Amino acid sequence: METKDIFSLAFNVGVPVTLLIATWATQHQIIRARRKYLSEQEAYFREKIPMTNLKRFPDEAYCDPALVTGSVVIATNYFISFISSFKHLFGGEMKGYTGMCSDARRIALVRMLQDAEQQGADAVYNVRFETSTVNSGEKRKSSGGVELIAYGTAVKRLVL
Repeated sequence: METKDIFSLAFNVGVPVTLLIATWATQHQIIRARRKYLSEQEAYFREKIPMTNLKRFPDEAYCDPALVTGSVVIATNYFISFISSFKHLFGGEMKGYTGMCSDARRIALVRMLQDAEQQGADAVYNVRFETSTVNSGEKRKSSGGVELIAYGTAVKRLVL
């Protein structure tokens, strides 16, 4: 094998492997920072604004109901897609996608609670989630995304 062939092989294999490792490391750091931020925000709002999926308000007197929302659009991550493609061969849970969807749900919920806080809410009732596909990409063979929306009814306590 000539030196030129060895260099070509090393380049054609080394560059993709290096990019894959760099992508994994970067993605790992981003996910870690995002989850730390979400944990802090969830702890802050847990003490400040209670929420429930109940449709009816409790016996306490509330006023000024208002719709509050939080949304996020998540796109397919090529690294997660690459790793998950092996699951198509053997079956099983695609943990990368599960984590990505869990993070999206948490982001939407925190954004909804931030909206409630801006409106001066004391509680949020009838919390719901909706999803929709954004640019499914089937016709263009490109990656698509999913929008996740959290919404509920924010209320303030009556001061008597």
